[in-house]
Amino acid sequence: MFTDLFKDKIFNAWVIPALLTGVSSSLVQGSERLFESLSAVGAALLILLPVYLLKGIAAGDVKLFMSAASFLSVSDTLSCILISFLIAGAISVAVIIFKRNKQKTIHFAVPVLVSVLFVMGGVL
Repeated sequence: MFTDLFKDKIFNAWVIPALLTGVSSSLVQGSERLFESLSAVGAALLILLPVYLLKGIAAGDVKLFMSAASFLSVSDTLSCILISFLIAGAISVAVIIFKRNKQKTIHFAVPVLVSVLFVMGGVL
């Protein structure tokens, strides 16, 4: 999130090891958990790839979500995607109202982090 905020980039050096760690840890937990992890990563890719192709989010955001999904179940991943888009929408409305700048992009890593914390923390 910090590199997205301060450098406008999500580095592969952060997300690829995280993805590999999530998949590796699920492998240790058994084949059922490995399938769940890979399914969650695939679901994140299938849902977010069209959004990326329509220029709704950047490629780093897709990779970040896939990394987070490797630690989650499919249902938790879907919840995180929905929550993060709702948070991003609220941030966008606030930016439009307070800054009156319709061309401003938001850093999607912030809604991703908040949604993962809510879902993992059991809030949602």
